[in-house]
Amino acid sequence: MVFNNPPPKSNDAPIIGELSRRLNDNTRRIRLIEDELENLDSRVNSIEQTVMDATKEMNKSAQAITEDNTALSDNVSNLSVDIKKINARIKNLVTRQELREMQEYMELMKSITNRISANKNTGTIE
Repeated sequence: MVFNNPPPKSNDAPIIGELSRRLNDNTRRIRLIEDELENLDSRVNSIEQTVMDATKEMNKSAQAITEDNTALSDNVSNLSVDIKKINARIKNLVTRQELREMQEYMELMKSITNRISANKNTGTIE
């Protein structure tokens, strides 16, 4: 049994004191290391949370950009269809050259009808 051992001799006291001091010093160091580990763990958890929050925000932003791109793509498609319709209508319109030719024909027709009207009034035929 432990209590049956004789008490330590007096020359063992400095060794026991040194061992006790070293044990206390090592215990203090272990506590400091544990505190540093807890601090590091806390910082890592904080960084992980920040990264997760930033990732969520980036995912939301990416989703919003994707939705905007889809909307823009739809708008461009609609504009393309509208432009094709406008171009089809423009093809059916009269060109400036054709309009000038029509004006010239109308001027000719007007001068002919004026001569015919004038001749009917005077009774002469040209």
